[in-house]
Amino acid sequence: MAQQSVLTTTQTTRQEQKNSAPLPRWMRYFFIQETAQDQRKIADLQRRAVWIALALILLSLNEIDHGWYFPFLGPVASLIPLFLLLGCFASVWMALRTRKPEASRTRQPFPTRGQRVVLILTLILSIAGFIQFGRGIIMCFLPPEFSNDGTTLDTNAAMLLVDGRNPYTDSNMLDIFRNQHFELQPSWTTPLRQGQFADRLDYPSEPEIRSVLNTALKAGEAPEFESRVSYPALSFLTLLPFALLNTYNVLPFYILSYLLIIFVAWKAVHPALRPWALLLAMANIPMWASTVGGNLDIFCALLVILAWLFKDSRWLSGLFLGLAIATKQTSWFLVPFYFIMIFRNYDLKETLHRGSIAAAVALVFNLPFFLWDPQAFVAGVLAPIADPMFPMGIGIINLSVTKLIPFLPEKVYTVVEGLTMLGTLALYWRISRKAPEAALLLAFVPLVFAWRSLPSYFYCIAFPIYIVMGARINPALEKFSLIAWARRLVRTTQVPAHA
Repeated sequence: MAQQSVLTTTQTTRQEQKNSAPLPRWMRYFFIQETAQDQRKIADLQRRAVWIALALILLSLNEIDHGWYFPFLGPVASLIPLFLLLGCFASVWMALRTRKPEASRTRQPFPTRGQRVVLILTLILSIAGFIQFGRGIIMCFLPPEFSNDGTTLDTNAAMLLVDGRNPYTDSNMLDIFRNQHFELQPSWTTPLRQGQFADRLDYPSEPEIRSVLNTALKAGEAPEFESRVSYPALSFLTLLPFALLNTYNVLPFYILSYLLIIFVAWKAVHPALRPWALLLAMANIPMWASTVGGNLDIFCALLVILAWLFKDSRWLSGLFLGLAIATKQTSWFLVPFYFIMIFRNYDLKETLHRGSIAAAVALVFNLPFFLWDPQAFVAGVLAPIADPMFPMGIGIINLSVTKLIPFLPEKVYTVVEGLTMLGTLALYWRISRKAPEAALLLAFVPLVFAWRSLPSYFYCIAFPIYIVMGARINPALEKFSLIAWARRLVRTTQVPAHA
């Protein structure tokens, strides 16, 4: 027995020595090797950061132009974006997994060789992020050129509002094409399955879109293209300062939104995790692509992050959730998860209070436009669901788009999406107390099965999750200057959670 005890002690000592092998100096900014109890939580979050970094690497690979390899691989090529997306989800899920206290004493050295490789790859990827950032800054001083019609429609909506016109009734894609200030390419529009594109599922080619658009410009009507303002009112109300200055390039707003996300991450997480927060922010090619493209998801992600960061403050959290709801419909997927989180941590009364605050904030921005023209407002906000759009995306639907499997009726995708949502809600009910940030992943899993599963739907998942996750061990969050004045403004106190 004594001999066995000595042998065990010797093995443990050797393992600790192995675990404490010296790291290169630059790596010590990202990995700690101390085994003290108060350092284990930081080491665990650094381990999780590696999984988040791997998720960003996988999702960044999807930014490679599909035209480079789809023609050579045929229909089977559609499996690559799907596998990259599922790999991203799996990596984020691994980051969300909690370890038992005894598991913190890993059997392998920390960091492992694989973790070091991921760190190096992430550093390399961050170079592309810096390039994207520099490109975005330069584009702020050039004529506007957004690769999505949503930003153009929002910018035009702000211009219409300044002129005293209702954006939900007077928005017209043909007017935008005639406006010399907008550099909108025909391939950046959203074609609809009506008019000359009716009774087909294959997405129109660029020559087809250009031909139909030229015909529409002559005829004076374009039923084949989405012309409605398809987002809630805050999507274009935030652009009013640009409209008042008669400036059509609104890219500075979206770059500022992402920089604010980085600032929030830097302030919110533990100081030992700040190198990871900054690295993940710069290596986040998907979010940089959305930012430079003027994607509204960036601003919406900022609001969602703040809503989850300050979940213990009734007014602040409800305020930011309401702002997100008033901005874009993708945030609506998070609403039931938010209510589950509040109910599980507090009670029904607190949940109703939060819901009332969020609803009131959303109504403040959208009710005037609803009263202005109810039918036009509802048609615009529900356009992503009600309008006959072409199937596309990187989810299951892409397998049918590339002819790998046949199309199913559109209602089937809706039913499967709904059932998946019920499953993710049930899962979140179980884990919401231990991992409240899991909602930022689970809410978007159903979109993998949607009729339209655009890549941008999944770009704002990994990094926001790490921000909320890393902030959970930072006791100095209350000292965050931006929040200090906000708390003084609303004069609120934190609500005590159930034991």
